[in-house]
Amino acid sequence: GCGEHARCAVEVIEAQAVYNIFGFVTNCESELGKTFYGYPVLCLDDQLANMCEENRDIRHYFLGIGVASGSMFGRLSIYQRLDNILSPANVIAPESVISRHAIIGEGIFIEPYVRISNGVKLGSHCIVQSFTAINHDQTIGDNVLIGCNVAMAGSSVGSHTTIADGSTIGFKKCIGSNCLVTDGTVVTKDIPDNVVAYGNPARTMPRDRLHAPRTK
Repeated sequence: GCGEHARCAVEVIEAQAVYNIFGFVTNCESELGKTFYGYPVLCLDDQLANMCEENRDIRHYFLGIGVASGSMFGRLSIYQRLDNILSPANVIAPESVISRHAIIGEGIFIEPYVRISNGVKLGSHCIVQSFTAINHDQTIGDNVLIGCNVAMAGSSVGSHTTIADGSTIGFKKCIGSNCLVTDGTVVTKDIPDNVVAYGNPARTMPRDRLHAPRTK
């Protein structure tokens, strides 16, 4: 894609100096033919497979957050389709520090100034944003978004969960799957699946109430 987050990744990809950027794809016809930071918008999403057949040098793809997809499950459906066409790239900023005793999956995006300690297992298709620290011996599922300035001393995070900017995850606490931990939340107890966690200390509500209409 060529959304805001995909464009943010350009400098990291260039600095990493592992991949050459061929261009962007889009789901918006009005963006075709445009350029972002010197790279062209090449085709629509549904034309990607044909373009890759015609350009066999294209081997990898990068997928940003994709907020237009509506949720991390929307992002899941996108990368499952892309995985059938290309291999996901691991884009890791040179300024970040990843322990050689950590294990990371495929399709990872790690922004500058991240610290991932020994014993961490980071699943595939995760995004870790700048100035976040993941302490030792944590297990993080697939398709997890961890925002900026997050301090993580927990035990595990389930797949398809978002931990927003400035949050703190307390020592050996577990966070479930498909959760949203909102900005600045302080987690002092385990968080179950499918909830929104908010506040200091964190309180929870079912995720399906996040956009529910208010009643008088």
